[in-house]
Amino acid sequence: MNAAIIVIGDEITSGRKIDTNSSYLARELGEIGVAVARIVGVGDDIKEVAGVLREAARAYRLVLVTGGLGPTHDDLTRQALAEAFGTRLVLDKPTAAYIEERFRARGLEAPEAVKAMALVPEGARTLANPVGTAPGLVWVERGTEIYVLPGVPSEAKAIFSTSVAPELRRRSGRDFIKTRVLRTVGITESEISEKLAKVIPELKVRLAFLPEATGVDLALTATAGDEAQTLAALESAVSEIVPLIGDRVYSLTGEEIHTVVGEMLIEHRKTLALAESCTGGLVAHLLTEVPGISASLERGIVAYSNKAKVETLGVCSDLIAEHGAVSEEVARAMASGVRERAATDLGLATTGIAGPTGGTETKPVGLVYLALAYRGGCEIARHVLTGGRDLVKRRAAVRALDMVRCYLASRE
Repeated sequence: MNAAIIVIGDEITSGRKIDTNSSYLARELGEIGVAVARIVGVGDDIKEVAGVLREAARAYRLVLVTGGLGPTHDDLTRQALAEAFGTRLVLDKPTAAYIEERFRARGLEAPEAVKAMALVPEGARTLANPVGTAPGLVWVERGTEIYVLPGVPSEAKAIFSTSVAPELRRRSGRDFIKTRVLRTVGITESEISEKLAKVIPELKVRLAFLPEATGVDLALTATAGDEAQTLAALESAVSEIVPLIGDRVYSLTGEEIHTVVGEMLIEHRKTLALAESCTGGLVAHLLTEVPGISASLERGIVAYSNKAKVETLGVCSDLIAEHGAVSEEVARAMASGVRERAATDLGLATTGIAGPTGGTETKPVGLVYLALAYRGGCEIARHVLTGGRDLVKRRAAVRALDMVRCYLASRE
């Protein structure tokens, strides 16, 4: 069964707010076995919304709608649903009682505008809202089920998970749809495509290339009659793809690189100290998102100025004068210096030109040197990264983390 998702609100169509409901609903529907064929955004206009609802009801057997169920003047989804299918709004007494009780429990009287949320299209069924006031709605139009949820993400998720998903799961005859995301770094979309050219036609899954700012994700989607077959198809595809891309794949299940690296550090019982210049503490920030990382991350130093590199990390001032702060030599000294001072297994350093100014013909904007010091040696990586200042920092942080990942993987 194919489904459509309709997202309502001027805040969405104007770009003032990012729609997260549709991505959540699409993922959850896929896990249930329902493929989303269309996602539509509509502003707060009754006729526009009614028209889209009628169109979706004719084309799909399942329609999910979010937004426009609140108490304000621009919450028009109830009226649009009634207009679309030729009915009227009537008071739903259980919903009205629920709303009044919620306010009474806080020592307040429900405003008239809030009470209006108890008006529903005649013939519609309501869905309890476990975390809010506005109920969800269900309308059936000639075999098409239309589920209407509030636009507040927490409320949409709560109603979907407690009411909508169980109803859909109870139905038989649906295919199982599962998706796995492989994440890569340091390889382009075209390079991956070339490496996979021979196996793509033979894969029993749908393969989508999803370029991100710091790497390329590969989304594998399998559809089969039962869960075991679906999972087997995914495992088979992964076993064909990963050897062709090699160590540029850093996650087989969609984790971000800082999670992968943080968990590897903990598992290997390795300690790490950071000396960051161009990344300004971003590597440390990412790693501290990982629970339990305190067992491995000893310290992080932002040595942004030359003075800080000399005083805090022990970098020789003559070395900076001769080679410049952005150089292989200084990156090596930073990594070794922080490792020695922290007495850790590893020392990781970043130095570069994030831009938009500061570049020269020999050292352009985006030039980054990364260094990973360990007992008995130090690895250096040189990159010229593209993008604005923020993007260069993010890409440098990811490449730095990838150095740690590759080092740990080579010792497994």
